[in-house]
Amino acid sequence: MGQRYIERWIDLIFILGIDALDYELVEKLNLNNLKQIEYGKVIVPINEKIGIPSSPEVWASFLIGENILIKFESSSYFINMITKILGIFNIDSDEEFFKKIRGFFVRFGFSSYSRFGYLTRKTFLDITKSKKINTPYYNFDNKTFKLSALFGNNKISLKKAVKEIKLLYESRKKQIFRELDNIGDEDVVFAFMHTADMLQHCSFIRFSEIEQHYIDLDNYVPILKNRLEDSFDEVIFIIVSDHGFDFDKGTHSMRGFYSSNTHLIPKPEKITDFYEIILELVKNANFAGMD
Repeated sequence: MGQRYIERWIDLIFILGIDALDYELVEKLNLNNLKQIEYGKVIVPINEKIGIPSSPEVWASFLIGENILIKFESSSYFINMITKILGIFNIDSDEEFFKKIRGFFVRFGFSSYSRFGYLTRKTFLDITKSKKINTPYYNFDNKTFKLSALFGNNKISLKKAVKEIKLLYESRKKQIFRELDNIGDEDVVFAFMHTADMLQHCSFIRFSEIEQHYIDLDNYVPILKNRLEDSFDEVIFIIVSDHGFDFDKGTHSMRGFYSSNTHLIPKPEKITDFYEIILELVKNANFAGMD
């Protein structure tokens, strides 16, 4: 039996981006709220230099709809100027060079620890009426990166880092709830969480901590959906991750994760597919679902 399209009005497309949400662990724990009606792995760009997905590249590719190679991104005006000047003179510098430069500017308060700088091309959030909640390349608040730097430089213990990640996660959930009250005529809302990635990098050998975080995320999703449904009749709720996590190696795995509360057409195979899917949903004003 073939696919039959049914017209259905959409009030809102809500995207929950969860950095490093791992498909295999979601399956292992059978977290049905995270899996929703349709779910699966998606192909993501692999950074050739490091051999694994790089979050800034994957999220940029998700937003723009094409695989984007990001050699260096910074939230610092000064570092971006250095990058442009080097480019004018065709001077190629490696990542270690920029780490040293960034460390200098961070030390003297001229830069942040953010790895999300700016994008020179329009994203689906620029093209649509959208709301961004702690979104990469827009208004990401850098708190997880600051925590990562403190832990990486042995300024805080593992116990302290895990405690701070949990506190940040709880505040992020509340932030999303607060922002729901400020949704106006937006077509698309993109809310982003980075705490799963942080927790897995810092504490991947303490597996029970990570499992509990996934279970809490699974419990959070229906609460978030209910809050949305109080204000909107028809919400398409999409969860996307940029990669999973290899718990044996303590690093990123090679595929992302997605799920949706309805069947998406076409079914996404690559993370870049979401660009056209979302624009088509908004453009058509009503949704072509499957019977």
